[in-house]
Amino acid sequence: MNTTNTPAPASTRTVIESNHMGGRWIDRIYQLGVTEAVELINKDSTRYRGKIHRRRITVQNTEGENFFASAYESADGRWFDNCGMPMKKPADIMKNLEEELPT
Repeated sequence: MNTTNTPAPASTRTVIESNHMGGRWIDRIYQLGVTEAVELINKDSTRYRGKIHRRRITVQNTEGENFFASAYESADGRWFDNCGMPMKKPADIMKNLEEELPT
């Protein structure tokens, strides 16, 4: 049975240097190849086993104009931008355009 924060199989449990930012380890989302599937690698290099949802959010550019962007939310409430980097929960989420991604 897979549970949240189950260690990844030994063959893939390696330190992922792109999870090291600004002198500290972070959680980060990665897209799996050319598919829409994503995976969340925790800061301790374990693979997150919970659900990940893609959300459509409204973002404001430097000129004050709004546009839509994608973000990811894990089942345990962590949020990531469309580059897979951690972010705060956005204020404006398009509820009708939520989708569950394959993991």
